[in-house]
Amino acid sequence: MYSIKTVRSIIGTTGWLKRPFLGCNSASIRTAADLAMLNKLRSKKRINRNPLPITADIQKGQPETGNKGITPHTQSKIASENKVVRSGAKQVEAKAQKKPHSKPQGNSRSRKISKEEEKALREISTEFETHRTEASKSSSKKKRSVHKPKAAVERPKIPLTLPSFLTVSNLSTILRVRNEDLLTKLKELGFENMTYNYILDSETAALIADEYGFEATTNDSTSVDLFEQPECTDQKLLVPRAPVVTIMGHVDHGKTTILDYLRKSSIVNGEFGGITQHIGAFSVKTPKTKKMITFLDTPGHAAFLKMRQRGADVTDIVVLVVAADDSVMPQTKEAIKHAKNSGVPIIVAINKCDKPDANPDKVVADLAGHDIDVEDYGGDTQVVRVSGKTGLGMEDLEESIITLSEVLDLKAQESKTLCEGWVIESEMKKGLGNTATFLVRRGILERGKIIVAGNTWCKVKIMKDEHGKVLKKAGPSTPVEVIGWKDLPEAGQLALEAKDEAFAKKVILNRMAREEKFKEAQDIEKINEMRLSELREANKRQKLEELAKNGLSLEDIRKLDSEEYKDLLEETKQECEIVPFIIRADVSGSSEAIAESIDGLGNEEVKSKVLYQEVGPPTETDIERAETSGAIIFAFNLKTPKDIILKAERRGVHIKSHNVIYHLIEEVTQELQSRLKPDIKVEVLASAKVRAVFSITGKNKKEFKIAGCKVSQGIIKRNAQVQVVRNGQMVYRGNIDALKHERDDVAEVKKGMDCGLSLGRWQNFKEGDDIEVYEEKEVPRYL
Repeated sequence: MYSIKTVRSIIGTTGWLKRPFLGCNSASIRTAADLAMLNKLRSKKRINRNPLPITADIQKGQPETGNKGITPHTQSKIASENKVVRSGAKQVEAKAQKKPHSKPQGNSRSRKISKEEEKALREISTEFETHRTEASKSSSKKKRSVHKPKAAVERPKIPLTLPSFLTVSNLSTILRVRNEDLLTKLKELGFENMTYNYILDSETAALIADEYGFEATTNDSTSVDLFEQPECTDQKLLVPRAPVVTIMGHVDHGKTTILDYLRKSSIVNGEFGGITQHIGAFSVKTPKTKKMITFLDTPGHAAFLKMRQRGADVTDIVVLVVAADDSVMPQTKEAIKHAKNSGVPIIVAINKCDKPDANPDKVVADLAGHDIDVEDYGGDTQVVRVSGKTGLGMEDLEESIITLSEVLDLKAQESKTLCEGWVIESEMKKGLGNTATFLVRRGILERGKIIVAGNTWCKVKIMKDEHGKVLKKAGPSTPVEVIGWKDLPEAGQLALEAKDEAFAKKVILNRMAREEKFKEAQDIEKINEMRLSELREANKRQKLEELAKNGLSLEDIRKLDSEEYKDLLEETKQECEIVPFIIRADVSGSSEAIAESIDGLGNEEVKSKVLYQEVGPPTETDIERAETSGAIIFAFNLKTPKDIILKAERRGVHIKSHNVIYHLIEEVTQELQSRLKPDIKVEVLASAKVRAVFSITGKNKKEFKIAGCKVSQGIIKRNAQVQVVRNGQMVYRGNIDALKHERDDVAEVKKGMDCGLSLGRWQNFKEGDDIEVYEEKEVPRYL
């Protein structure tokens, strides 16, 4: 006699019946909570695979499979398969009982199968295959009947390679989503108590990536990348560091003047238009406490929204500068929002308190109305009244920053860690090549180290401070100018240390391949949307042609009160004119801010588009690109070489230079407005009332009609443009063909005089018509 277990093992060794049994391999062993969550996620996504065991029998060491987490269809299928196996086992046992004298040879697992047993097993296999085929057919019919095909084209999955193990923070970097958004998504999926440094395996990460539209695979070679290291928990390795302070505020509220006083320099005199055009980073030893503070001076103009946000993201303290004579302004509100979103504490510096019209109390009241808990009203936000010109309250501001930094207990890991930091600004300098302002976050940056930022890398050749002094190494919270980049990094990118050049190149290749896949997926989506739009327009034209064949005009269709014809009557949108621009700037932050400001500016008729943005003066390639596309080149804070200007003039390419960003934005706006079609305004210059209609026989015995009128307003001139208005509606527009006073041809007829006039071929005059002399004027339009 043979047990069911024996029959299963025989069937499995012969290869006739191959189905995955419940269970898991050693690589899939997880905690009970993780396994339960994976099963829940799989059942939600309806992934057709066997669920992992939820609980384990510790005494026996075997997992309890059960039916929890299995779909009803799978349960019925397993039950039917087990039924076939049990019936097969009974047949084998019955045939074995008919031959009591036969002796089994050796162990049941290693012995040879007899002919009768082989025949029985073939019958079992045939019966099982028949049952499975019928079950699959019935299930497919049910699926076809229940699920209706979607009309819209589904978005294609983006292929993505993931390493075997990675943290939640690393996964957010690969998926290009914020850490907070990914943690929120994980909580929605049922993953509780997740943190940034929680380690995920490849299968769990793939299921999460599927929620974001990715088709993930595991490959530790093509998924090599650099990620942030987890925060250090060993207090022995943490050392105090200088606070990173960002100065924020509205335009011309005196941010740079305050910094100018602190470091005893004259930055503001070097800024075009009196405003800061890019982020400046420098360290200051305060005159009173003799402690170091690292300052980031972010621009206040609206164009630098993204740069201000970046400043709040990398800073420890925000000093919000508000002018005492101007109070809270739009960029002040934005700075408050960025600081609050980043969770950064704020110190308010009310500047220009030395002015006679200063009203700091009003500023405090306005700030309290914008969710700033100022100390004057019992809150925690310090308010310091200062003057960047006279030095009023500057020592109090310094003391406030140092006190708050001590409360925050700012520390960083220097030893036993790789170097990390932020690219604050980047530019190409003559004689030095690609340079970038780098703010060290952790570790120590030394000459010869390899750092990777975005799709470029750098072997540090030279490091300089803000005064041009060459440094050998830089610790946390130290801003340095790094020279040796292969390409210019983008401002705001996180730079990470790599072990060697080969590894850095491999990381960059993987990042570029990943970006290419993102771009391909976006292009495919755009193509699908365009094709669907073309298909809808073709169907619309076809329906209109069919209705026209049936004798229905557009007016008839409009009278039909039906939802079916509303889409047909929608007019096709006018194609939008695209005005291209090429941006060249002195630093990457400025080029980025200009592109953010002007790209997409316009309306439904005309829009701007930034084709290309780069750091450095215009080149011949830019001229060729502009000539081909009809683009305008903007050079910001740059001096264009004379040979480039001459070549641009010969080819009809416009290169426009600017030093102040809002002047550049104004010129772009004017260029767009010049391409808008003007509004036509009709102005009535004179009018006459038709009192009688006369029929006159002219040459060749042709009869024509003349309107006898009396001028009621203005002067009617011969060949003037007129319109005939009847009962408030215009019935004709044209020119006066003949104008007579009594029997004489005249050039004009004044107010109060009688006249006769002819409008050429149009002769459908009626008594009471108003004949108006009008003039069309073009009225320029504005965005």
